Amino acid sequence: MAETRERWALVSGEPLERWCEAASRLVLSARLNKFFPDPFGIADSIRLMAPSAREGVYEGLVLDRTSGMPRIKDVVAVHADRANAPEFLRDAELRDARTGTPRYQAKLKYYRTLSAVTLPPLHRLEVKLRRVYPERKVAAFEVTLDRFDAAENVWVRYTLLLEQSDSAWGGGLLERSGDYTTQTGAFRGLMEKYASDDSEITFLLLGKLPGIHIEEVVRGRVGPLWSPPCPPPEGWFPKDVRGCYVLHCPLDRASVGMEADQDLDPFSNLYKDFLSAESRPIIEEAAQRLGYRVHKERKFACTPAAAPTLNARLATAKTQNVVYTL
Repeated sequence: MAETRERWALVSGEPLERWCEAASRLVLSARLNKFFPDPFGIADSIRLMAPSAREGVYEGLVLDRTSGMPRIKDVVAVHADRANAPEFLRDAELRDARTGTPRYQAKLKYYRTLSAVTLPPLHRLEVKLRRVYPERKVAAFEVTLDRFDAAENVWVRYTLLLEQSDSAWGGGLLERSGDYTTQTGAFRGLMEKYASDDSEITFLLLGKLPGIHIEEVVRGRVGPLWSPPCPPPEGWFPKDVRGCYVLHCPLDRASVGMEADQDLDPFSNLYKDFLSAESRPIIEEAAQRLGYRVHKERKFACTPAAAPTLNARLATAKTQNVVYTL
């Protein structure tokens, strides 16, 4: 393994093959529910980064030491190559592929592997109409935003339940025609701007919009991933780190449907706990006015080699986390 800048680790060869195999298996073993990004798409994306899949087309993979996941450039490359695979293979059919160079032959195998996989969009924003309340003159929607977070280098999904009043139609956010809903460019821009931190901050920011009532914001992330190339803080792995992989799947929710705040995430705190004495009353007043409470949790998927130390440390945290072991 060669190192680049301090934040980045370039992994190749057999260590990369082991990383891709473990990472893809852990994502599928984490039993992710609808509030997380598609685990099958993530697992396929990771599997296609392995040397055995890339056939030497790429020399290695750059991991973010902070998240333990690939940087966005490498994730985008997989999706771009998958999009280009059909055209490349069509061109190959028009020529005698046997006359190609060894690199061309390797690329041909790589694109054939890619063509057998269907990857979900790297960025997707969906709006579904849940119900219309004529007597209240509002419509209820479910909004889902999937993306690879370029700041944290993890996969993330935001799920929002919201209502928009009839007086807000034509205001540039959501447009409804019968049972169909159209998201506007302004709404997409707001989601990109405000859905970039934890659920409480997104709730607070969107809750200020006129004609919009937020019921719930949920953020589910896949990552970080601890591994031999990107180990955890001291004490979370045994001395022998071989075969040790731990995938974090944190979930945070800001919702009007809860009675009290609850933090079951040993690696996170409630937003208000970060605030100064001057700022905290302002957020607490906003939470009271908007009527939401916050719940945070984190589950893990790990390899057997990492399980004893992980479970022992979580027991001391007393946060009641679920751990799935391969």
